[in-house]
Amino acid sequence: MYKFILTFFFLISTLSFSKESDIFGKWITEKAKNGNQVIVTFYKKNNLFFGKIDRLTIPTYSEGKYKGKPKMDLQNPNPNLKEKPLVGIDFVKSFAYDESSDSFKNGFIYNPENGKTYYCSIKFKNPNTLIVKGSIDKSGLIGKKQIWKRVK
Repeated sequence: MYKFILTFFFLISTLSFSKESDIFGKWITEKAKNGNQVIVTFYKKNNLFFGKIDRLTIPTYSEGKYKGKPKMDLQNPNPNLKEKPLVGIDFVKSFAYDESSDSFKNGFIYNPENGKTYYCSIKFKNPNTLIVKGSIDKSGLIGKKQIWKRVK
C-alpha cells in the first residue's frame, strides 16, 4: 500500500508541474488588431529562454508602399531596423525559468505594432497552453495577458 501511495503522489507531482524544456516548440499567439498571428519558436541560449518569430499568419503587406513584401519591423525605434523582416527576430527574450513557480520570469516581449518592448512573464496553463503577460511595470501589475497555444 505504501508503494502505491508513493507512486501515486510521484505521478501526480510530475503531471502537475512542467519542465523548463516543455517551452520548446512552436506556439501561436492570439490575433493582433490587424488579424495577424505570430508563430513563435522557443530556444535556450546562455541559460536564458528566447522566442523568435518563425512565421506570421499574414506574412506580406496587402496594400500600400510595401504591397507583396514580407512584413517588416516598421515601428522599430531604431531606424536601421525598420526595414528588417519580422520573421527571425526575437519576439520574446531573456527569460529565466523559475522552478518554484513553474514559470519564466524577468523577460521581455516586443510589440511590432508599436515598436515597444514590455516586461513579460510566461506560465503554463497546461502542456499545450501558455499564459503570457506583458506589462509596463516590472512587477506585472499594469499589463495584458494573452493565451498562446502549442502548434502541432
